[in-house]
Amino acid sequence: MFKFKKNSPKLFYVSFLIPPFRAMTIPPFGIFIKKEFKGNIQILKHDLIHWQQYKRMGLILFYLRYFIQLIFIGYDTMPMEVEARKTDSKNINYNYRKKYHK
Repeated sequence: MFKFKKNSPKLFYVSFLIPPFRAMTIPPFGIFIKKEFKGNIQILKHDLIHWQQYKRMGLILFYLRYFIQLIFIGYDTMPMEVEARKTDSKNINYNYRKKYHK
């Protein structure tokens, strides 16, 4: 299991997230994970990378970069998502949205 550091995000397990997402990192509040995925280390690792991106970039730059990349590059190939997916296991399909965000 993970050992959280002092600056670790709060984790919230929720019944609903904007479809098709299983989890969302929402700085500065924390990481929101659908209850059905509680204990899924893969999802937690992925969203902890987004939290590190936020800590590295700061709040405004994190959101600005994320939404610009999302609009102009697309979810599956945007650099911030690609960086977060480096922690994903080898058996995950490259088309992340098609496989996991039904």
